[in-house]
Amino acid sequence: MFRVLFAGLGLLTLVVLASVVTELAAIDVRKKLDNALRLERDLGQLLTTLQDAEIGQRSFLLTKDSSDLQPYTYARDTIGSILARIGMEVLADPIQQIRVERVRSLTRYRFGDLSRSINSRAIGDTAAVDRIIQNGGGREIMTKIRNTIVLLRQTENNDVARRQQQLSRLSQVTTALRLLGVVGLAFVLYYIYTHVHPLYGEISQAHDKAREANRRLSAANQELSTKNRELDQFAYIASHDLREPLRTVSNFVEVINEDHAHQLDEEGKSHLSFISRATQRMSALIDSLLQYSRVGRSELPGRVNLNRVLDEVRENLSLRIEESGAVLTSDRLPVITGYAVALRQLLQNLIANALKFHKPGEPPRIRVEGSEEADVYRITVRDEGIGMSACDQTKIFDLFTRLHGADSHDGQGIGLAFCQKIVQLHRGTIEVKSEPGQGSTFTVRIPRTIDYEKAGEHTAD
Repeated sequence: MFRVLFAGLGLLTLVVLASVVTELAAIDVRKKLDNALRLERDLGQLLTTLQDAEIGQRSFLLTKDSSDLQPYTYARDTIGSILARIGMEVLADPIQQIRVERVRSLTRYRFGDLSRSINSRAIGDTAAVDRIIQNGGGREIMTKIRNTIVLLRQTENNDVARRQQQLSRLSQVTTALRLLGVVGLAFVLYYIYTHVHPLYGEISQAHDKAREANRRLSAANQELSTKNRELDQFAYIASHDLREPLRTVSNFVEVINEDHAHQLDEEGKSHLSFISRATQRMSALIDSLLQYSRVGRSELPGRVNLNRVLDEVRENLSLRIEESGAVLTSDRLPVITGYAVALRQLLQNLIANALKFHKPGEPPRIRVEGSEEADVYRITVRDEGIGMSACDQTKIFDLFTRLHGADSHDGQGIGLAFCQKIVQLHRGTIEVKSEPGQGSTFTVRIPRTIDYEKAGEHTAD
């Protein structure tokens, strides 16, 4: 189809060029016609002026009345400007210029004869006047002038006729090209119509399919949002409902410890201690689930100074930092827009994770860094702990995923999943780079501009 389009454009260009050439030729012919008309007018005026000069001369010769010389005097004064105009009108043709120069020379000679006869008559030399009249009175000179003017006219008319023939031929060619162009463009338009028109149906069908797909996607998103709300609500209610029987079990364990501990042997006390620890872990897990389900629900976004947030985290974790001998350093952190409580929980979980998984016998060393990039805020938490394998890095953000047993490291496997949900609340990303024995680096990127109304709706889902 593109070849046909290019052919149509080429044909249209050819027609336009032919039209331009024809128009330029027509302009040239019109200029030549105008010049020919001016030349014809000036040649006629030249002959008339010469004839007026002869009439004035003859009248003076007969009457010797100086007033009869007025036509001669006027002709003598104007003949020069007429010849100058004629010279300009044939300036482009060297042969015509030679002819004009011949006319100028003959005219000068003729006016010389007229002047001598007038002077002779004025002084009364009738013999000289009679000789001039007997010699023909300048008829031979005037015949030469007329013949040269005829040649000037013929040459100019022939040139005009030749140009008119060229213009006629160009007009015929242009007309043929225009007709061919109309036919060609009609064919191109028909070709485009026959090939493009079916595409309209396909495009319309594609639009219909896209609208239907968008409708299904919107319905699926709405259904997913509903299920997420139901799931969060279930987690919230279930966590509350689980607390009551758990509290009952915990109370009975406490009563048995206080009132009947002396009746239990060592095995019974061990079982009771196991039940107590299990209820404590279950209670902590329920608290974590409640916090997880409440992310972004209980606060509004605002400007958050991460330096103050980090100070609060230091205070919250001060006992663990002191017990482990940890060294926690930081850069100047940015001020961002977000959920203050959630961001505090994010930093606290990442730092607590670094405190937990340090190398045995070595105090944890943790570095918190922040920077502002082109379109995101970057927050990095780096430690020199035990690290993890590449395989484990793909699992740590899953809910209830633990890489280590409860005997070696406490926890419920929810902390990093909690971090990921907080980052998603801020429409950001979190990633980890680590190698076994080489520590871990968690990098959080949060967009500088966020539609928190939509973010809040997403979280509510």
